[in-house]
Amino acid sequence: MTRFEPRNTTSQRNAVLVKTWDPLMRILHWWLAVTLLLQFGTGTIFWMWGDDLTNRMMFALNLPHFYCGYAFATALCIRVALLFVGPERYRWRDLVPLTEAQQRNWRRTVFYYASLGRRPCPRSLGHNAFAGPFYLMFFLIAAAQVAVGMYLSFLPGGSLQMDSGWMLLHRYLFLALASFVLAHIAAVVMREIHGKSNIASAMLHGYKEYSEEEYRDLVSQRE
Repeated sequence: MTRFEPRNTTSQRNAVLVKTWDPLMRILHWWLAVTLLLQFGTGTIFWMWGDDLTNRMMFALNLPHFYCGYAFATALCIRVALLFVGPERYRWRDLVPLTEAQQRNWRRTVFYYASLGRRPCPRSLGHNAFAGPFYLMFFLIAAAQVAVGMYLSFLPGGSLQMDSGWMLLHRYLFLALASFVLAHIAAVVMREIHGKSNIASAMLHGYKEYSEEEYRDLVSQRE
């Protein structure tokens, strides 16, 4: 039996709401999102105008950058641990196209994005079949960014820190994470515009909406 159970029918005929993301998943998602965006903001100021900032301004920016980094690292550690010990929808197997159904949906999703939404995009009970592997890549890059950031925080300030090769790597990883976030937002907007998928609001209230036929087909794929 699947763990994704319908809650009730909606006002639309032949539609069901399915509890997909529990409170912990939604909290972790927004925890990672908010702390990462705060890191982006302070990091961009350091990168663009670091040489023109006074010591007091550097300290005022470094403090939230430092604490947001540790807050992000905490949520990241929890999320990575749940890849191995969490419920089905948290596990790495939900992110990697291993089964025949996942591989089929992966190919269809690639065609959907390649056609800029003109091809139909398959629905999913859990993570998007195409996006799943990229989430794993995000976790790896984010973990590397956290490790480099923590190492830099222990270096003396000034030119020794700013001119370090580790700082250059920190900036490249920053660009990689920023690229992922932009692609993620673009993909979500594209799905919302071209389909009936409520993936954005589902990360707020936890429920996805399907037709009864879609739900039965998705359940059969998981059995």
